[in-house]
Amino acid sequence: MGNGSLQYKNEKPQRVDSLPRICRIATGYYHIAALAENGEWFFWGCNEQLQLASSIADPQIKTPQPLSKLLPELKDREITSVDGGYGHTVLLTREGTVYTLGNHSEGQRGLDPDLDEPPPISPVLGLTGASMAVAGSHHTLVLAQGRVYGFGSDEFGQVRGAGEPLDEDQRVCRPHAVAGLPEEDPVVRVDAGICHSAAETASGRIFLWGCGGNGQTGDPTLPSSSRIRELHISDLSKRCTKQPQGGK
Repeated sequence: MGNGSLQYKNEKPQRVDSLPRICRIATGYYHIAALAENGEWFFWGCNEQLQLASSIADPQIKTPQPLSKLLPELKDREITSVDGGYGHTVLLTREGTVYTLGNHSEGQRGLDPDLDEPPPISPVLGLTGASMAVAGSHHTLVLAQGRVYGFGSDEFGQVRGAGEPLDEDQRVCRPHAVAGLPEEDPVVRVDAGICHSAAETASGRIFLWGCGGNGQTGDPTLPSSSRIRELHISDLSKRCTKQPQGGK
């Protein structure tokens, strides 16, 4: 909650008094980042997997701490966006470099998941000119020059798309170009859920892939799908209008 307390249940909104004026926030499962109007990022929350900093041994950072203190390695980098997964964090710089920190067990940092001692923070190799970087629970998506790249857990096909065969261990530890997205209509935005992924193109088309057990890929008949499918909003609207009306 950013107020120094570890109280698990907080039923009322609480103001984080120690922060300056904030213009943007980003959240992971158990950690938060906030961007101040002066350009400084602040982090707080769970640090058990070093998803906030390796410079602080505490498993919980109970009050907002400036990025310059937690990650001095990035003091000369302008961070334009931050996103958090279950136990990892993804940062994007103005130059288009993606940095990751925290858990790497599924390859979600772009590192070998069997690496015993991963670097506390590292750039994702093989990617340049990134414009977006987002985190799912255990996977990461990066948008670079109109193409989407994924790495991390591919248990539900949320990384590679296009119905490609999954590896036996279902982990992708290097950036993999997502197949099945239209080349003539470049992607302008990506996002990631727990185990599914989404992309929006320049013309406004929406594409979804990964776990669909709760209907999140737009097709309730598919519990999971590694094949990318386009969501047709008009079809969805028609389907909704045909739902039976409830009576007494």
